[in-house]
Amino acid sequence: MKRSEERWLIILFLAPTTLFMLLLLWAPFLQGMWMSLHRWPFMGEPVWLGLRNYTDFLGAAYFWDAIEATLIYSLSTLFQLAVALVAALALRQPFVRFKALWRGIMIISYAMPPVVVGAIWLFLLDPGLGMITHYLMAFGIIEQPIYWFAENTWAKWMITLVASWTFWPFMFLIILSALQAIPQSRYELAEIYGANLWQRFVVVTLPAIRNAILVVVILRLAFNLAKIEQPFTLTGGGPGYETSVLSILMYRFAFMSGDFGMAFTVGMFLVVMTAALILPFAWLFQRQVGRA
Repeated sequence: MKRSEERWLIILFLAPTTLFMLLLLWAPFLQGMWMSLHRWPFMGEPVWLGLRNYTDFLGAAYFWDAIEATLIYSLSTLFQLAVALVAALALRQPFVRFKALWRGIMIISYAMPPVVVGAIWLFLLDPGLGMITHYLMAFGIIEQPIYWFAENTWAKWMITLVASWTFWPFMFLIILSALQAIPQSRYELAEIYGANLWQRFVVVTLPAIRNAILVVVILRLAFNLAKIEQPFTLTGGGPGYETSVLSILMYRFAFMSGDFGMAFTVGMFLVVMTAALILPFAWLFQRQVGRA
């Protein structure tokens, strides 16, 4: 095949993907950037503001509350990873019985819709009727009911806990799949050379699942930053703006205030935060793939 024919064949294969990216990714993104430079009401004509929306958002009293809530909610990924890794390693041990049953139990929370999970936890942590509050008081851990989702001290940590409980099975399944792909002969060889349990994990297990770990961290960070249904179900972004992650702020401005310009301004900050959190892990993943 001639080089010119190969070039056109490559263009032919890349054209659908390129068109998809332009129409469904870059066009809406550029439109959002343009809208963020206007006061863009739901009803009425847009008014050019330049960078006014950005300066107003940066100077708003709730700006740092939103950034802090988003960071805490997103970095719960690391807690989810720790739980998923321990659970996956535990199920790989030969002495564990009924592994299929345990796998089924562990993924139940991930199979539930996030809105349903939010409703369940609202009931469990209800200060008057909730089972968790009841037993915490019965065992003397707390002296009086705590309004978990209404107090500034607890609210953002509670939505993070619920998110972790809901989504860690996603990471668990991928890490478990990566563990099952490791040949048993590697562990046998390491044991022959006298490696203990920790050394076998560092030398054999971790290098084999490193790429899987990086992939699930990247995906979970992206999902956490985009999630709105569960935090919104639990707190609605309150009390005040304590749990108003950036995705909830976008919803508030767009559909409660009718200010689509400010909503897309918040969206631009969300894009920047997403890039700042994900790119280091993406770089590590690309580096690992390059070494393979």
